[in-house]
Amino acid sequence: MTKPGRCSVVPGLILITLGIIFLLNNFGAIDFNWENFWAYIILLVGVIFWIGFLADRSKYGLIMPGTIFLVVGLMFVYCTRFGWEEMEQIWPFFLIAPALGMFGMYLLGKHDRGLLIPAFILTALGVVFLLQSYYWLRYLWPVALIAIGASMLARKRNRDESI
Repeated sequence: MTKPGRCSVVPGLILITLGIIFLLNNFGAIDFNWENFWAYIILLVGVIFWIGFLADRSKYGLIMPGTIFLVVGLMFVYCTRFGWEEMEQIWPFFLIAPALGMFGMYLLGKHDRGLLIPAFILTALGVVFLLQSYYWLRYLWPVALIAIGASMLARKRNRDESI
């Protein structure tokens, strides 16, 4: 049973926070460079979703958007700090972000096993693309796959010979 008015906590906090930031900027109380500051707002939105979940643990659906906003916000903060060319390497986190949200919903929610299959698929794809993005890792992970596959075949061959 949910309390009346509790479902509007997260959107209300987001709107209040954004309103305060813009109002303070308009009055000159704070001076921020919108070209970089917007990424921190995305991070803040993720934190607000997580606070909403922590305030009412029955609302584990807030974990998904909260995690996506946090991961994407961190990516954007990183790019505003170190340059947007970094997005060429870190873009796979767009796949990993919802996977982390699904893992969070599974672990902190009702342990719905249906969340695990897409979470593992998105994580695997994200990790493969992430490894492919970095020049030196581009050669390491295919070699690791070959070694694992060869090891599996060798074990099967040894089992077959011992029979």
